[in-house]
Amino acid sequence: MADRKHLVKYLLIGLVLIIAATVAVRLVRSHRPQGQPSATPAEKATDALMTLMGIHQTATKEGRVQWELDADSAQLETENGRMILTGPKVDFTTQDGGKVHLTARKGVLDTRSNDMAARGKVRLNNDQYELETESLNYQHKARLLSCKTPVRIVGPAFDLRADQMTYNLEENRAYFDGRVEGNLNAGFDF
Repeated sequence: MADRKHLVKYLLIGLVLIIAATVAVRLVRSHRPQGQPSATPAEKATDALMTLMGIHQTATKEGRVQWELDADSAQLETENGRMILTGPKVDFTTQDGGKVHLTARKGVLDTRSNDMAARGKVRLNNDQYELETESLNYQHKARLLSCKTPVRIVGPAFDLRADQMTYNLEENRAYFDGRVEGNLNAGFDF
């Protein structure tokens, strides 16, 4: 009888410890320092199949490279076929064979369509210009880079700012919308 009382006592103590540990783990996981933003759904990979470090991926069409992607890490989501990227670097190839380089803090690659989104200190540059913005989307089928956030483009002849931009990789041409303003550098020979 005394053994049975001790067994019940130990089982109850064990159950209380398990509950306390569960509560503590949940509190630690949910605690976030004030001022630190929570990750957006696009940056979360809650149903990640796997996490990959140092990835490289290439998209080709008719034997021609469309883009090459490198990232510090990627989480592959099982349900929707997305890769959540950390530190993406993408080299897009233009129709004339030129390169447009993209870097960002975070990104998302839709592995089914090859569409991409880049967020956080997005930089886009080629041999003549550099673009800065906070977010940029790539539509693979149309070969368009687009920004719905303000952009700044700096080149040897100008410093341009606009509310929105679309860059067509096939035409190697950019289109600006919204309030567009800038400065032309004096002394630059056109």
